[in-house]
Amino acid sequence: MRFEQTRDALLHVERFHRLAEQLYGELLEQADPRVVMLLDYLRRHEAKQADNLRGVIGDLTPRVLNSWFKYSHDQDILLPLDAARLQPPKDFDEAFDLAFRLDEKLLEFYQEMIEQSPSGEAREIFINLLGQEMKEKQKLMRGALGLLDL
Repeated sequence: MRFEQTRDALLHVERFHRLAEQLYGELLEQADPRVVMLLDYLRRHEAKQADNLRGVIGDLTPRVLNSWFKYSHDQDILLPLDAARLQPPKDFDEAFDLAFRLDEKLLEFYQEMIEQSPSGEAREIFINLLGQEMKEKQKLMRGALGLLDL
């Protein structure tokens, strides 16, 4: 998907989190009991991330949100979600790998947005989001691995 303004990029990430939440909910319905806890954990995590991002967007000034990128972003972070629907994870390891791949895609996206940011303020937003996402990824991975002990 191509982005022209900071607002577009942020809304696309929010959509990513909402669609990931929806995907994990759909997968919950067909998962074996051991995977259900992981998928529910992932679903709640994505909902929280989307809500947090909505708060970030709400706190930004129109000037920052409306800043224009010189180059349009052309990487679609939603593609792995579509692929997971076509080939859903069959067990805990595959569900864990899916969550890891989705997080990696988002980290790559933030890195690209940092590199292409039209202003220092926009760049700082994506740097902060990248840092937050890296912390969330670590927390998510610890939580998911903790479910293996149950």
